[in-house]
Amino acid sequence: MTISAIKTFRRAAALRRCRGGRLPEAVCGYVRAFSGSQRLRRSLQDTRFVVFDTETTGFSPAKDSVISIGAVAVDSGAINVGDSYEVLIRRDDIGDREVVTIHGLLRKDLSQGVDEKAAIEGFLGYIGDSVLVAQHAGFDIMMMNAMLKRRYGLELFNEVIDTASLAKRLEKGPYYNLAHKSGEYRLDHLLERYGIRLYDRHTSAGDALLTARLFQILLANARQAGIAELKDLLLK
Repeated sequence: MTISAIKTFRRAAALRRCRGGRLPEAVCGYVRAFSGSQRLRRSLQDTRFVVFDTETTGFSPAKDSVISIGAVAVDSGAINVGDSYEVLIRRDDIGDREVVTIHGLLRKDLSQGVDEKAAIEGFLGYIGDSVLVAQHAGFDIMMMNAMLKRRYGLELFNEVIDTASLAKRLEKGPYYNLAHKSGEYRLDHLLERYGIRLYDRHTSAGDALLTARLFQILLANARQAGIAELKDLLLK
């Protein structure tokens, strides 16, 4: 079964749960936003991309938690800072030592956040059926899915673009999956290579905005390479 078929099956199951009143309306609104494969034939110009980043307490979806989410929309090739989402998630069950110190958040910060349910439902309402974009997207998607599965038995239905993979593809052509220099496609290196000044690194909102600036350049390069429709940008 293809990934697309699996998502269709899971969405149908989620819709049945919605009709039975077993999922909150905020989640059901997200599920109903997906209307079929014709969405993939949208032009890049007509596609809303949401570039996002998470900060977590660690790297295990089974043991660790998402503590903040930052996101910003890219519409018609432009970053729309007025169309953004940022949330700090309250975590009363973790100590200071369990928080990843690189982003500077401590237990006292997290005690001022919103509860996980409100954070998830707010994020789902914000993204809708937009295409999600992230640097090394697999990790962020994995952590978000773990949170969604734990609370609602769902995973994200959105198409996903990884900026590191897209940069490889555009720079190296059909051989982009071949070996490359260690660290060549880390976010810091990509930002430097594309002339983007580092600012507010290692916060979810800051990294989302930096990744959006990178994606904006990659999207323009994709158009110059003849990629005009979403379905072609999503090719692996």
